[in-house]
Amino acid sequence: MKLFKSLSVLLVSILLAACGPMEQAGDGTVVVGDLASPEITAESSADDKVTSALSAAPAVVGEGAMVLDWPAAEGETPAMLREGDNGWTCFPDRFGTPGLDPMCFDGPAMAWVGNWMMGMEPEIETMGLSYMLMGSYDNSNTDPFAGPPENPADGVVTGPHIMTFPVDATTLKGMSTDHTTGEPYVMFQDTPWAHLMMPTGLPPRS
Repeated sequence: MKLFKSLSVLLVSILLAACGPMEQAGDGTVVVGDLASPEITAESSADDKVTSALSAAPAVVGEGAMVLDWPAAEGETPAMLREGDNGWTCFPDRFGTPGLDPMCFDGPAMAWVGNWMMGMEPEIETMGLSYMLMGSYDNSNTDPFAGPPENPADGVVTGPHIMTFPVDATTLKGMSTDHTTGEPYVMFQDTPWAHLMMPTGLPPRS
Protein backbone atom coordinates (compact mmCIF):
# COMPACT_ATOMS: atom_id res chain seq x y z
CA MET A 1 0.00 0.00 0.00
CA LYS A 2 1.60 3.28 -1.18
CA LEU A 3 -0.55 6.41 -0.91
CA PHE A 4 0.14 9.71 -2.65
CA LYS A 5 2.06 12.33 -0.65
CA SER A 6 -0.49 14.93 -1.77
CA LEU A 7 -2.99 13.30 0.59
CA SER A 8 -1.03 14.20 3.72
CA VAL A 9 -2.79 17.48 4.55
CA LEU A 10 -6.22 15.97 3.99
CA LEU A 11 -5.44 12.86 6.01
CA VAL A 12 -4.27 14.86 8.98
CA SER A 13 -7.49 16.92 8.86
CA ILE A 14 -9.68 13.80 9.13
CA LEU A 15 -7.61 11.63 11.45
CA LEU A 16 -10.39 11.46 14.03
CA ALA A 17 -12.89 11.38 11.51
CA ALA A 18 -18.66 -10.47 5.59
CA CYS A 19 -17.79 -10.96 2.20
CA GLY A 20 -18.51 -14.03 -0.04
CA PRO A 21 -16.51 -15.80 -2.77
CA MET A 22 -14.66 -13.64 -5.29
CA GLU A 23 -15.09 -14.09 -9.03
CA GLN A 24 -13.53 -12.51 -12.14
CA ALA A 25 -16.17 -11.40 -14.63
CA GLY A 26 -15.56 -11.52 -18.38
CA ASP A 27 -15.18 -7.74 -18.59
CA GLY A 28 -12.46 -7.64 -15.93
CA THR A 29 -14.77 -6.49 -13.14
CA VAL A 30 -14.05 -8.26 -9.86
CA VAL A 31 -17.02 -9.48 -7.82
CA VAL A 32 -17.01 -10.18 -4.07
CA GLY A 33 -20.32 -11.71 -3.07
CA ASP A 34 -22.94 -9.52 -4.74
CA LEU A 35 -20.72 -6.43 -4.98
CA ALA A 36 -18.84 -5.63 -8.19
CA SER A 37 -15.66 -3.56 -8.08
CA PRO A 38 -15.03 -1.67 -11.31
CA GLU A 39 -11.50 -0.89 -12.42
CA ILE A 40 -11.16 2.89 -12.15
CA THR A 41 -9.92 5.03 -15.03
CA ALA A 42 -9.54 8.78 -15.49
CA GLU A 43 -13.03 8.81 -17.02
CA SER A 44 -14.79 6.84 -14.28
CA SER A 45 -17.93 8.36 -12.79
CA ALA A 46 -18.34 9.33 -9.15
CA ASP A 47 -20.82 6.46 -8.72
CA ASP A 48 -18.27 3.96 -10.03
CA LYS A 49 -15.66 5.36 -7.64
CA VAL A 50 -18.01 4.99 -4.68
CA THR A 51 -18.82 1.42 -5.71
CA SER A 52 -15.11 0.70 -6.02
CA ALA A 53 -14.28 2.20 -2.63
CA LEU A 54 -17.03 0.31 -0.80
CA SER A 55 -15.90 -3.00 -2.32
CA ALA A 56 -12.81 -2.84 -0.09
CA ALA A 57 -14.72 -3.68 3.09
CA PRO A 58 -17.71 -5.67 4.36
CA ALA A 59 -21.09 -4.02 3.92
CA VAL A 60 -21.42 -3.34 7.65
CA VAL A 61 -18.37 -1.06 7.32
CA GLY A 62 -19.09 0.44 3.92
CA GLU A 63 -22.70 1.41 4.64
CA GLY A 64 -21.68 4.32 6.87
CA ALA A 65 -18.19 5.06 5.56
CA MET A 66 -17.02 8.36 4.15
CA VAL A 67 -15.70 8.02 0.58
CA LEU A 68 -12.91 10.25 -0.73
CA ASP A 69 -11.46 10.42 -4.20
CA TRP A 70 -7.76 10.40 -5.04
CA PRO A 71 -6.42 13.86 -6.01
CA ALA A 72 -6.38 14.55 -9.73
CA ALA A 73 -2.96 16.23 -9.45
CA GLU A 74 -0.17 16.73 -6.94
CA GLY A 75 -1.18 19.19 -4.24
CA GLU A 76 -4.92 19.06 -4.93
CA THR A 77 -7.41 18.14 -2.23
CA PRO A 78 -9.28 14.89 -2.88
CA ALA A 79 -12.97 15.40 -3.53
CA MET A 80 -15.61 14.18 -1.11
CA LEU A 81 -17.56 11.54 -2.99
CA ARG A 82 -19.85 10.65 -0.10
CA GLU A 83 -20.15 11.73 3.52
CA GLY A 84 -20.07 9.12 6.27
CA ASP A 85 -21.00 8.72 9.91
CA ASN A 86 -19.28 5.61 11.26
CA GLY A 87 -15.64 6.75 11.51
CA TRP A 88 -14.44 4.76 8.50
CA THR A 89 -12.91 6.34 5.37
CA CYS A 90 -12.73 4.53 2.04
CA PHE A 91 -10.84 5.28 -1.19
CA PRO A 92 -11.50 3.82 -4.66
CA ASP A 93 -9.13 1.85 -6.84
CA ARG A 94 -6.11 3.90 -7.95
CA PHE A 95 -5.98 3.86 -11.74
CA GLY A 96 -2.22 4.50 -11.75
CA THR A 97 -1.40 1.11 -10.21
CA PRO A 98 -1.74 -2.41 -11.62
CA GLY A 99 -4.97 -4.20 -10.73
CA LEU A 100 -7.49 -3.23 -8.07
CA ASP A 101 -6.61 -1.63 -4.72
CA PRO A 102 -9.56 0.15 -3.07
CA MET A 103 -9.12 0.56 0.68
CA CYS A 104 -11.00 1.43 3.89
CA PHE A 105 -9.50 2.72 7.18
CA ASP A 106 -10.85 3.22 10.67
CA GLY A 107 -9.86 6.32 12.67
CA PRO A 108 -6.61 5.01 14.21
CA ALA A 109 -5.52 3.56 10.85
CA MET A 110 -6.10 6.94 9.19
CA ALA A 111 -3.97 8.53 11.91
CA TRP A 112 -1.23 5.99 11.21
CA VAL A 113 -1.38 6.71 7.48
CA GLY A 114 -1.38 10.47 8.07
CA ASN A 115 1.86 10.26 10.04
CA TRP A 116 3.38 7.96 7.43
CA MET A 117 2.60 10.41 4.63
CA MET A 118 4.41 13.17 6.55
CA GLY A 119 7.41 10.92 7.20
CA MET A 120 6.60 10.86 10.91
CA GLU A 121 6.61 7.77 13.09
CA PRO A 122 3.09 6.54 13.83
CA GLU A 123 1.51 7.67 17.08
CA ILE A 124 -1.79 5.92 17.80
CA GLU A 125 -3.37 5.06 21.13
CA THR A 126 -5.39 2.06 19.93
CA MET A 127 -4.85 -0.52 17.20
CA GLY A 128 -5.90 0.56 13.70
CA LEU A 129 -7.76 -1.57 11.20
CA SER A 130 -7.99 -1.48 7.40
CA TYR A 131 -9.74 -3.59 4.78
CA MET A 132 -8.46 -4.25 1.26
CA LEU A 133 -10.75 -7.07 0.16
CA MET A 134 -9.92 -6.54 -3.52
CA GLY A 135 -6.21 -6.91 -2.86
CA SER A 136 -3.44 -4.39 -3.44
CA TYR A 137 -0.25 -3.54 -5.28
CA ASP A 138 2.69 -2.34 -3.17
CA ASN A 139 5.98 -0.83 -4.28
CA SER A 140 7.87 -2.76 -1.59
CA ASN A 141 7.24 -5.11 1.32
CA THR A 142 10.29 -3.85 3.23
CA ASP A 143 10.76 -0.12 2.51
CA PRO A 144 7.87 2.11 3.69
CA PHE A 145 8.98 4.94 1.40
CA ALA A 146 9.94 3.04 -1.75
CA GLY A 147 8.96 4.64 -5.03
CA PRO A 148 7.39 2.73 -7.92
CA PRO A 149 9.80 0.12 -9.33
CA GLU A 150 11.11 0.66 -12.85
CA ASN A 151 9.46 -2.60 -13.80
CA PRO A 152 5.92 -2.75 -12.34
CA ALA A 153 6.22 -6.53 -12.23
CA ASP A 154 8.81 -6.09 -9.45
CA GLY A 155 6.14 -4.71 -7.12
CA VAL A 156 4.29 -6.84 -4.56
CA VAL A 157 0.83 -8.07 -5.61
CA THR A 158 -1.23 -9.04 -2.58
CA GLY A 159 -4.58 -10.81 -2.57
CA PRO A 160 -7.57 -9.71 -0.44
CA HIS A 161 -6.48 -8.93 3.10
CA ILE A 162 -7.07 -7.08 6.35
CA MET A 163 -4.37 -4.91 7.92
CA THR A 164 -3.86 -4.17 11.60
CA PHE A 165 -1.68 -1.28 12.76
CA PRO A 166 -0.22 -1.84 16.24
CA VAL A 167 0.32 0.84 18.86
CA ASP A 168 3.86 -0.56 19.27
CA ALA A 169 5.46 -1.87 16.07
CA THR A 170 8.05 -3.85 18.04
CA THR A 171 5.32 -6.29 19.10
CA LEU A 172 5.48 -7.70 15.56
CA LYS A 173 9.20 -8.41 15.73
CA GLY A 174 10.10 -11.97 14.79
CA MET A 175 6.91 -12.67 12.85
CA SER A 176 7.05 -13.90 9.27
CA THR A 177 7.59 -11.40 6.45
CA ASP A 178 6.84 -13.92 3.69
CA HIS A 179 3.89 -12.63 1.65
CA THR A 180 3.73 -15.72 -0.57
CA THR A 181 2.41 -18.31 1.90
CA GLY A 182 -1.18 -17.11 2.34
CA GLU A 183 -0.58 -16.77 6.07
CA PRO A 184 -0.39 -13.51 8.09
CA TYR A 185 2.87 -11.64 7.62
CA VAL A 186 4.50 -8.35 8.57
CA MET A 187 5.03 -5.54 6.12
CA PHE A 188 7.88 -3.07 6.80
CA GLN A 189 9.33 -5.28 9.54
CA ASP A 190 11.96 -3.69 11.82
CA THR A 191 10.70 -0.17 11.10
CA PRO A 192 8.29 2.05 13.08
CA TRP A 193 5.80 1.46 10.24
CA ALA A 194 5.60 -2.31 10.64
CA HIS A 195 2.03 -3.62 10.42
CA LEU A 196 0.33 -6.98 10.09
CA MET A 197 -1.13 -8.19 6.79
CA MET A 198 -3.78 -10.90 7.17
CA PRO A 199 -4.94 -12.63 3.95
CA THR A 200 -8.67 -13.36 4.04
CA GLY A 201 -8.36 -16.75 2.40
CA LEU A 202 -10.04 -15.63 -0.81
CA PRO A 203 -8.12 -16.40 -4.02
CA PRO A 204 -5.71 -13.64 -5.15
CA ARG A 205 -6.75 -11.68 -8.20
CA SER A 206 -5.17 -12.58 -11.51
